[in-house]
Amino acid sequence: MKKLFVLLFPLLLAGCATIVGNNEERVFIDSVPEHATFVIADSNGQIKATGTTPQYVTLKKADGSYFGKINYTLTLAHEGYNSSIIPLSTRFSHWYTFGNIIFFGVPGWLIVDPFSGGMYTFKQDRIQTYLRPCPQGPYNYMCS
Repeated sequence: MKKLFVLLFPLLLAGCATIVGNNEERVFIDSVPEHATFVIADSNGQIKATGTTPQYVTLKKADGSYFGKINYTLTLAHEGYNSSIIPLSTRFSHWYTFGNIIFFGVPGWLIVDPFSGGMYTFKQDRIQTYLRPCPQGPYNYMCS
């Protein structure tokens, strides 16, 4: 019985989302029209990624603090089109929610996984945005 406990004890201390997931995730950014410029900023306003659509970006999901989820905002702009601002939403990963149930991983829920980004996943791993064309007329210079 002691041997079984010694073999299973590390599983109880592990977090499923930390074991299976990681702190970063790739997100595909695309737009219509293509070649729109984008900027991804965190909730502190620090720019974390820039580029031109279509493109993959890799973003950290947590900052290493307890339940330290990072929130991002995607801003797209293209000449002749209205700009678009989109929050990049996250959710708990299924490994965090259900994987810890299977292995009775209470320490995974409350200690291990809250410090890693593995417990979070982006709601969408592909972002497709349709930019609206600027209206014709004397005020289209106000379009950005």
